[in-house]
Amino acid sequence: MTNIHLKLNIQANMSRHLFQTILFLLYCVLGNFQTIAQSKKEPLSFNDVRQWRTHSITLSDNGEWYTKLYSLFDKPESEKDTITEQKLENYFDDNNQTDILYICNSKDGIKYKIPDGRRPAFSSASDWVAYQIIPKPKKDKSKKDKEEETFIELKHLKSGFTVKYKSSAKYQFLDGKNYFITSDKKSLLIYDLNHRREHYIGNIGEYVINKKSDYIAYTINSKDNRGNGIYLYNPKLMTTKAVETSNKVYSNLSWNHDNTKLAAYKYQLLDDEVDYINMEINVFSALDSNSVKSDKYAVKGIKELPELMGPATKSGAIGWSKDNERLFLKLKTYPAKEDEKNKSKKDDQEASTVQVWHWKDKKLLSERIMEYDDKQNEVYEAIFFRNTNTLAQLTGEEIQKLIRSEGTDQWAIGTDNREYISDWDIYKNDLYRINLKTGDKKLIEKEYRSRYSTGIEISPDGDNAILWDGANYWSYDFEKGTKENISNEISFIDKEYDKFGYSPNYGFVGWVKNQNAVIVNHKLDLWLLPLDKNEKAQNLTSELTSKDSIRFRFEDYSFAYEPEIEDRYIDFSKPNFLYAFNTQTKYAGYYNLQNGKLKKLIYGPNAYADPYRRYTITKSKNTDVIVFKKGDYQNFPEAYLTQSDFSRPKKITNTNPQQEHFKWGKRILIDYTNDDGVPLQGILSIPEDYKKGEKLPMIVYSYEKLSNGRYNYAIPYLNGATVPEMLYVSEGYLFLRPDIHFNVGTPHSDMHESIDAAIEKVIALGYVDEQKIGYEGFSFGGHCGMYMSTQNNKFAAIAAGAGVSNLVQGFNIDIVRDGSNEQDYYMTGQGRLGTDPTSNTEMYISESPVFNAATMNTPLLLFHGTADKVVQWEHSFGFYSILRYLQKPVVFLSYLDEGHGMRQENNRLDVQKRLKEYFDHYLKGATAKDWMIEELPYTPREKSKEKDKRSLPKWKQIQP
Repeated sequence: MTNIHLKLNIQANMSRHLFQTILFLLYCVLGNFQTIAQSKKEPLSFNDVRQWRTHSITLSDNGEWYTKLYSLFDKPESEKDTITEQKLENYFDDNNQTDILYICNSKDGIKYKIPDGRRPAFSSASDWVAYQIIPKPKKDKSKKDKEEETFIELKHLKSGFTVKYKSSAKYQFLDGKNYFITSDKKSLLIYDLNHRREHYIGNIGEYVINKKSDYIAYTINSKDNRGNGIYLYNPKLMTTKAVETSNKVYSNLSWNHDNTKLAAYKYQLLDDEVDYINMEINVFSALDSNSVKSDKYAVKGIKELPELMGPATKSGAIGWSKDNERLFLKLKTYPAKEDEKNKSKKDDQEASTVQVWHWKDKKLLSERIMEYDDKQNEVYEAIFFRNTNTLAQLTGEEIQKLIRSEGTDQWAIGTDNREYISDWDIYKNDLYRINLKTGDKKLIEKEYRSRYSTGIEISPDGDNAILWDGANYWSYDFEKGTKENISNEISFIDKEYDKFGYSPNYGFVGWVKNQNAVIVNHKLDLWLLPLDKNEKAQNLTSELTSKDSIRFRFEDYSFAYEPEIEDRYIDFSKPNFLYAFNTQTKYAGYYNLQNGKLKKLIYGPNAYADPYRRYTITKSKNTDVIVFKKGDYQNFPEAYLTQSDFSRPKKITNTNPQQEHFKWGKRILIDYTNDDGVPLQGILSIPEDYKKGEKLPMIVYSYEKLSNGRYNYAIPYLNGATVPEMLYVSEGYLFLRPDIHFNVGTPHSDMHESIDAAIEKVIALGYVDEQKIGYEGFSFGGHCGMYMSTQNNKFAAIAAGAGVSNLVQGFNIDIVRDGSNEQDYYMTGQGRLGTDPTSNTEMYISESPVFNAATMNTPLLLFHGTADKVVQWEHSFGFYSILRYLQKPVVFLSYLDEGHGMRQENNRLDVQKRLKEYFDHYLKGATAKDWMIEELPYTPREKSKEKDKRSLPKWKQIQP
């Protein structure tokens, strides 16, 4: 018996030893395999990055269906790049092809594949889907042949039954109704989804739909005017009724609030111009009766109508008051008929081309030239009183803008900026209460200040407005004409705002349903502010923000644009998604806020956004099904299908599977302080094959604050402005993006100081070779690159795109795309100078690269488009010119006819290749290319057949 036990023990030990040996060998094999797999990864090339793509998702109202569509960031032209096409075929399997629209069931997955499908939309009953088919151009075809036909398809989801139209028209499903419509400039097609029948209307002028009405109202506008009129079509009964017919034109059709009346303009066209003198305003009622009633108001008989003004026919539908007694119109100035004899005499005179620019001009002449075309088509708000046949003009020279809620026909706010027009100052307006029942106005306050637009928020019902005075929120009661401070002694001033001349708040959110209160942002929290001064303000998120540095913001603001006014409130009885972001760790996620309770849904070291968007959740309209995006630095933000509690999320996209073949990286967050002890953060990207102790070359890129993007996916896209991070990290570079702390008056030296502090931190961590650090910046970052090249810096090479080199010139000479000068940019905007060159000449000179050119000591690569209307091309040329004079190491890449950043594919590729060659030479020791070291022969550019005026500003052209 003992021998048997001994034998069994020996066998067991041998078996265990054999098993352990096998495990060890498997571990070695797998380890070697992983090492081999790792070693087979390749660095990204310029061709490789063109494989990267994104996706878009559409969700049905019942959450049972969704579509997904992949599209390349940089779509290669097949005749130019067959290698890339072949790689795409290898990497993206049949279920993930680009240029195929996938229609998917949330349970069963892909149900339909639509090659070249675009712009999907689901019916409100979620039983149909519509989309466009736009075939891609084929190889070896003439330009005419490449103009492929576009189709609209309508597909029944359950059966697959499909209707196809040869059309490039707009299309939509009617909200709350089972009808599909598609329309172009000449026709309207209505398809009954329940009965699978269609109704076609030709010579369509315009149409209006209201889900509360059984009718679709439309106008006929034929070329010979036969059959012109207003008609009602009932899709249920498939019947058409003429409201009125004539040989005139009808336009600006609109329903009143209860869908019992229609309003429209009626007029003739004389030489394609509106005969506004003989125009009528028509109001039709008793639409369901056999005898439609019509009230007609001749425009020339309207009292108080300004001379040479009439209704604007291309300005949207006519508005109605709730009592149907007032119509809200848009007016425009019509040109006076010029006497033919005087016109001929005027044409014979040869006019001078002189322009008179006067110091008393309220606006620069160049700005007025750019505004001229808009002024010719400018429209003004007005009220037409039907009972008295009188008109009250609301906007014009005295009141330039009207702010009101669609939910009211009682009150509005008018703004008047005439006393405060300035080249440099923030927006200022006198505010007036406008009584929409009488047209009367009353001053609310003088010199109301705002950074952008007006900063005024009117309640959906139109009874109150929220104003900000730079220190407090105020509630204005229209009926009483009174203001109340609702800040409850809490400071909502954004203390992180570092520009001159204004103190903004953290942002207004919205109005609360069934509560006389609003929601506003604080630095981290969300606050409820009652409009009743006897009630206290409430911090809705303090239970978490008091413990951590999490910032809460409403994820979805769509409530503010709901079609029904009563839905434009925040409803706390329902779940509200909040986006949560940790300002220290950069973790992010979503919380639910309902009935005063916060509930965590998902949170962690991820980014929840599309690469080019902020953050977003797509929710089905009628269920709790949602789609959200989740990714990080290593993983493209994929789409996940789940319930509103984020339980059991299902990944439904696989966007860039080819990434596994390429070397990637990781990111760490670094903490540092500037010379004043201000705590700052930055993100450092490190190659995935980095070995401890290695000293790598590094690219620094800066533009204000960037550390919040720690977990954002880095798209390897070749844009025309900034270097693609992953193209460098994949090839063994470190990539640093530091935060900048600004003071008013020293923007460039502040950037330099913060960047130096961040570099010192990376040096202390032991990652970087101090002799191999490069900098690339564009626009504001380009200013900084130019400036740092003249200072004692830590860079072996600098590249600066579209930067400002001369702040004095920028303030005094630069004119941008809208014809305005740049004084606001330097005084109160991003320039952060806070004064003018005459008041502090020393500061302007010390912060300007051109005045410090003599101390320039770093190889510099400048690049700029000649047609840049944001930063003048002369800034790069001017810096290049003085450096050339001083015999400093500079190369200037000037891209003809390009704007603020290269848009043309060939130029985007060119600038990125040259940037890579430049940094590879100075930071990795690669052989310098000829363009970097010697004069190249001039090659004449082929003349364009089309006249190109992009390089010549409009105010320097002789206008036709």
